[in-house]
Amino acid sequence: MELTDLVGAAVRGGLSWGSDTLARLRQRAGMDGPRPCDALILDVDDTLVDTSAAMRAAARAAALEVWPESGAAAREAFAEHFLSDPRGIFDRYTAGELRFHEMRKARIAAAAQDLGLLWEPRRYRRYCSGFDPAFAAAQRLFPDAMPAVQAAERWGITVVLLTNSSTAATRMKLQVLGVSDRFPHVVTTDTLGIGKPDPAVFLHACELAGAASEDCIAVGDSYANDVAAARDAGLRALWLDRTGTGVGGEPPAIRSLAELPAALTRAV
Repeated sequence: MELTDLVGAAVRGGLSWGSDTLARLRQRAGMDGPRPCDALILDVDDTLVDTSAAMRAAARAAALEVWPESGAAAREAFAEHFLSDPRGIFDRYTAGELRFHEMRKARIAAAAQDLGLLWEPRRYRRYCSGFDPAFAAAQRLFPDAMPAVQAAERWGITVVLLTNSSTAATRMKLQVLGVSDRFPHVVTTDTLGIGKPDPAVFLHACELAGAASEDCIAVGDSYANDVAAARDAGLRALWLDRTGTGVGGEPPAIRSLAELPAALTRAV
């Protein structure tokens, strides 16, 4: 329940509106105590948006377009290989070694080669004609995403999105999901030509928020890119481990963004 809803309920119930009442209502809304940070640096893919599911669906559609004779099992195998990226090709994009479409072409070629599928570079446009519309259609926010953002905003916390995706792909996701106006501050790999885990992108996100790094908290699903890297850049960080798998001996900070307000309170 939002604070405005609580206020309305209090007025309708004839409650007095004093500082004690305000404190109780803020506590019920998960906003009691001092503001935990000046800025929240939020990851996008698999944190706010279920990108893995969208990529699987899009890669299956693209495989059907490029290899129409392939069976469902082969298309599923391609989608999983393309998503998992065992050769670490996406990391070369975030390191500034490849452009976005160079990275995508390399991932397609690698997956096709490893699975014994015939791939010719001239088929790239056909691949994109299958992948891009399916990827856009499959965009979904996690149910806990926007309530967590709204909770931060009620606290007066500036929210900055920091993603390793491209500017074009990120803009598409936010527009399709109808939330682009909610996020004026977005940092992608294209912004500085590099992505996470480079500390420069975290510091740039803090600058956009007008906040010192020690007054910012990063939240994301990748322990290496969103947590360890943020801490190396001088930020505090919360790990979103939706699967509860754990890593490096550190227990999951939160399993859901629904836990974010309480976790931020503990971070004060």
